Amino acid sequence: MSSHDGGKSVRQSKRYSMTTLYLSISANEKDLEIEDDLAKAQKILRDLKIRISSQSKKNFVLEKDVRYLDSRIALLIQNRMALEEQNEVASHLEDASDLQEGFFPNDEKTQKYGNLLFLLQSEPRHIAHLCRLVTMAEIDSLLQTVMFTIYGNQYESREEHLLLTMFQSVLTFQFDNTPEYSSLLRANTPVSRMMTTYTRRGPGQSYLKTVLADRINALIELKELDLEINPLKIYERMIDQIEQDDGDLPVSLPKGVTAEQAAENTQVQEIITPRLKMLMEIANSFLTTIIDGLEETPYGIRWICKQIRSLTKRKYPDANDQIICTLIGGFFFLRFINPAIVTPKSYML
Repeated sequence: MSSHDGGKSVRQSKRYSMTTLYLSISANEKDLEIEDDLAKAQKILRDLKIRISSQSKKNFVLEKDVRYLDSRIALLIQNRMALEEQNEVASHLEDASDLQEGFFPNDEKTQKYGNLLFLLQSEPRHIAHLCRLVTMAEIDSLLQTVMFTIYGNQYESREEHLLLTMFQSVLTFQFDNTPEYSSLLRANTPVSRMMTTYTRRGPGQSYLKTVLADRINALIELKELDLEINPLKIYERMIDQIEQDDGDLPVSLPKGVTAEQAAENTQVQEIITPRLKMLMEIANSFLTTIIDGLEETPYGIRWICKQIRSLTKRKYPDANDQIICTLIGGFFFLRFINPAIVTPKSYML
């Protein structure tokens, strides 16, 4: 009896072992499937990042062409363009849209050129120095090369680190050579254009769509909402409406008043008061959305804000939080958030 029980026990132990084996094999197969799915997802993600980087560069080139054409159109309106200028415009657009055929230099020149690009990329101080020398007319060509070629991989940590290091050098020079803090980061300079271009890269655009798109679209839906608070404009619209409805104006509402006189009008004040309240509510809703989306803010943009704070404290040790926040707002809001709110179509929101 005992031997029978012993044999049964052995068979049971073997049975359990086989069950465990089958379970382990099944688990391994599932792990392989998961790993395969993960690899596929990672490949898709890499491909999407490459496409985003490429599209960002194309968008920048198109925006540069639009600014170029705007300047030429203004010139055409003022004075007829010469034939040479027309040919210049045509060749400029051809360069942007068509790939020109050419020949490759010999191996020695190619090697030297590659070494030059590697040096420029790995030592950002050279590009930072160059950024301080260019004019506003030249900055777009430089930014196209720097932002979308030398540091074109927007999701590669090494290139992002080098690009931010270059920003640190440029900002340090800007702070050291600007006498008044009120003009820091607010004037249209090559540095400010550079910072604006940085926010237009893939991570910045993703943030705007994730955090602000719904809020902006909800505001756009209010098509009949009038938030004009300029007293003079409100007064002029008001008397135009009264004149249209009644045929003439009362003596108490003369035409040609000043902005101060319009602001003192009781009816104008009654129109402005609820509009101011509505504007405050809208502004607070945007601020709340931005604050709630802090974790969504791209690392590079947060890092630049941190550098602005550190440089401000170094240059102005007695600066209070209001001054520091004003300078940070000169970048984060003026160069990043406000343009997206004012012209959402340009940001595809």
